[in-house]
Amino acid sequence: MSSKPIAPDSGLQQLVDAGYEVEVRQQHLLVHRVPYVTADRQVKLGTMVCLYLQSGGSVLPPNTGGDTHQVWWAGEYPCFADGSPMSQLENEHTRQELFPGCTIDHRFSNKPFGVDAYPDHYQKVTHYANLIQAQARVLEPLATAQTGRLTIAEDGTSVFRYADTASARAEIMTTSARLAMGKVAIVGLGGTGSYVLDQLAKTPIHEIHLFDGDLYLQHNAFRSPGAATAEEIDAKQPKTQYFQVKYDAMHRGVKSHPYYLDASNISELQGFNFVFVCVDKGEARKLIFNYLLAQGIAFIDVGMNLQLVKPSMKLLGSCRVTIATPEKHDHLGQCVPMDDGDDDVLYRQNIQVADMNALNAQLAVMRWKQYCGFYQADFDTYNMLFSVNMTSLARQVTIAETQP
Repeated sequence: MSSKPIAPDSGLQQLVDAGYEVEVRQQHLLVHRVPYVTADRQVKLGTMVCLYLQSGGSVLPPNTGGDTHQVWWAGEYPCFADGSPMSQLENEHTRQELFPGCTIDHRFSNKPFGVDAYPDHYQKVTHYANLIQAQARVLEPLATAQTGRLTIAEDGTSVFRYADTASARAEIMTTSARLAMGKVAIVGLGGTGSYVLDQLAKTPIHEIHLFDGDLYLQHNAFRSPGAATAEEIDAKQPKTQYFQVKYDAMHRGVKSHPYYLDASNISELQGFNFVFVCVDKGEARKLIFNYLLAQGIAFIDVGMNLQLVKPSMKLLGSCRVTIATPEKHDHLGQCVPMDDGDDDVLYRQNIQVADMNALNAQLAVMRWKQYCGFYQADFDTYNMLFSVNMTSLARQVTIAETQP
């Protein structure tokens, strides 16, 4: 039993006061031990689940913010006392993991006559609970969901400062959980690396480590996400510190390492689950690649090559995403430039490429999500190249995947 205070709650405190056994987890409200009748006229206990969305410190009432009047049910389908199904509840019968640790069997849809929307979760829960347990009481008069057992269990251990209501609304909590790696590194917080961080901070990775020895200066503000203040630019603080502070507002696990990786400290990447390599120097790439391959750590390398064409004074070029895993990395030599040269000079100096930075990062993060099993991958793509002048995306895949 927990005595944790409850507020604000959209009817949760009323449920607790009434003796319902309730639990809040992963933006969902669970009502345990609801008695119901099975098809063979036994009285069993099921769990009712519904969305419990928070926004700005308040809980949204049902029928707002993507919530509906429906609920999920974990257990056999409830029946009348004679064993016939309660057809007035019927909506969907699909067993699925709603979020990690919560598997449901059915979805119900029912509202009282003349009611368009439930004003709070108390009214919603008690409506369904009364319908279902009334039949159980015909067989067992003392059957009740009001057990008085309190299990409010939102433990505050999430990596997010505030809840991921987007995944809850879309009912993809289980899919999103596949992204919950232990430690991911971003090496290089330039234009592309900063946009990689912007996306990773919205995923349930436990720790996101940032490595870069540069300062955050005025030109960086024009090719990174968000809008830096003049005071933040004048502070000339390390890039990793600037971005750590920015994204700590959303994600608890962002870690700052305000220095470059070299032969003396490359071992700091030991134990990482995945690494994004966002550097523009061939020698640095070699060092990082060799270490990650030796450690069996999968990684993605990104790169851009933009050129100014005269006399049109237009830019053309491409951005690249290359993934390497312990099983597949023999393509790195042909896909990734390993020698230092002046091909990236324009990219490093020109500030008007934020869109290409962002696209490069988005492609990299999408490929990582495929690697994690979040997105379906019909092909095992190991290299992607987007050409801005052709507006085309070319991909290279392993031969095994292309054969019938």
